[in-house]
Amino acid sequence: MDPTSRFPLLGEPLSLDLVNLCVRRNGADIDLLDSPAALDAWLRAEAERLSWSGAASAADWLAVRALRAAIAELFRARREETRPTATALAQLNAALAAPGRSRLVWTGRQPRLAPPGARARRGAVLQQLAADAVAVLTGPQAGRLRRCANPDCVLQFIASNPRRRWCSSALCGNRARVARHYRRHREAA
Repeated sequence: MDPTSRFPLLGEPLSLDLVNLCVRRNGADIDLLDSPAALDAWLRAEAERLSWSGAASAADWLAVRALRAAIAELFRARREETRPTATALAQLNAALAAPGRSRLVWTGRQPRLAPPGARARRGAVLQQLAADAVAVLTGPQAGRLRRCANPDCVLQFIASNPRRRWCSSALCGNRARVARHYRRHREAA
């Protein structure tokens, strides 16, 4: 996790980073994507992997949150080897089909490239997030999708090592080691 960021950026696929914006702290579930400004900050944090310019609107924020809920449902179904809801599947497929590319326009006698409008720009981001989720769900690492073993953590990751149990060995893994150490010393006393 990047200590300078308010977001848990674990180096996972983009769609997992999106889902991991729902965290648990001190037993309470917290949504780090709680406003259009938070979406702006996350888009800036993911700028190397996600193309976006300008400020996010309330409609952008709501659309990304809705897609995140669908992706989270699909990831849960994949991990648990169950069937996802039809709504989650429809939401992801709608995002995959969303338009959002620049287009060629002709002004007078010359063509120019017109950037996508706000709706098309949102569609492009949703499409990229949905495509990334599909790659996670159907790719060679799909069977290694895990949820952190810390019962007080809800973050997900792709286990590159089959023995990996924690979202971050520096955070949850270290907490588990410290708790184990404390228990052993308390039992010995």
